[in-house]
Amino acid sequence: MKKHFYIFRHGQTIWNAEGRPQGQHEYPVPLTVTGKEQALMLAQKLKDKKIKRIVSSDLLRAMQTGTIIAEELNVPIEFDKRLREVDYGILNGLYTIERQEVYPDFRLCYENMDLPFPEGESLNTVAVRFAQALHKIATDVPHRIIGISSHGHAITAFIAKTFNYKMQRVDNCDYVHITYDPAKAVFEAIELLPERAEFAITVNY
Repeated sequence: MKKHFYIFRHGQTIWNAEGRPQGQHEYPVPLTVTGKEQALMLAQKLKDKKIKRIVSSDLLRAMQTGTIIAEELNVPIEFDKRLREVDYGILNGLYTIERQEVYPDFRLCYENMDLPFPEGESLNTVAVRFAQALHKIATDVPHRIIGISSHGHAITAFIAKTFNYKMQRVDNCDYVHITYDPAKAVFEAIELLPERAEFAITVNY
């Protein structure tokens, strides 16, 4: 049975508001009041989608967002660490100016999906683990329509690798809609965010 995934980014956090990339920093960064309101608004957008289960990254900001939406939709929620944000390694939690001082070429890690962040992950690695999580969820969860609470760069990495399509950005509580056929192991894009111009990658699963 083909599964429908509504994949959304968490709501605004304190560090988002400060312009501070979080990655997998050990500090549990919570949602702001605005972030919680964004999650409630997203729940309203998703109410007619017939979602029956939420699966969330186990990082606090995604867990809080997924829990708010699960409560609003009156559906169960579970957690999968493979849906986490990119591990930026030594750059986790650093402001952009600090990243430039520590690793001046850090932007190359966003452009070359095989290039890992220092002591962290590559976007390619993230895309693969994300796809593996969706395959497992599609296989294990009996419901046809599932919500996924995750993170901006994890989502864009997965979409880029799977569909050779790089979105400009995923704002807080934006979502994409894709389908997956577990029998054929085939993803299909239904609703994506705007594409960034002049982008192409080689897709090698």
